[in-house]
Amino acid sequence: MAAVLALLLAPAVSVAGLYQSQQMEVGAALELQTNGHFRYQLDYGAVSEHAEGDWTFDGKSVLLTTKPAPRQPSLELVRDDPAPLGQISMTLEPPGFGQGYRLDAIATDTAGQTGRVTTDDQGFVEAGSHKLSEIDPLIPVYDTVAGHIPLSQDRGHKLLLRFHANDLGTAAFEAEKLALTERGLVLNRYESEIRFIRVRP
Repeated sequence: MAAVLALLLAPAVSVAGLYQSQQMEVGAALELQTNGHFRYQLDYGAVSEHAEGDWTFDGKSVLLTTKPAPRQPSLELVRDDPAPLGQISMTLEPPGFGQGYRLDAIATDTAGQTGRVTTDDQGFVEAGSHKLSEIDPLIPVYDTVAGHIPLSQDRGHKLLLRFHANDLGTAAFEAEKLALTERGLVLNRYESEIRFIRVRP
């Protein structure tokens, strides 16, 4: 407890060190170097990511910024073929992302409501009674938006997408906040709380 309180009251250089997660099913490490450079690695479920760049400390939180900024993975629209009215499907051009992954997306309907939709085993978008006006496909596992596709209302859409990995697996931190608490540094990522405990100054 005394060590944690000392960190909470100390200048930036004192939070430098090597941190690791001690949570079940989480493999994570964070190195904050005294020169302001950081290195980060996370393995959590199907996610495996890393990053390095610059860090700062504002007295309450450590802020991480990846440098150089990574090229985000993308999903390029190859074709938009006509389909029956009201029907929308999304499939990936081979080799795609890999076996066993369905495409999710953030969709907007004609009333302006936004929500998450998914595809079934044949690639058909399950949107219920909503009439979609645009769709932003997500990268499987990482859940990052990777494109934007307007949808006309006069026909259905059979969308064929091409996956570009680019710097997939490199976390694109931009002043990403890790709060300094009594439990160590806390990163909120992938709808989870990743806790880093300092193991070495």
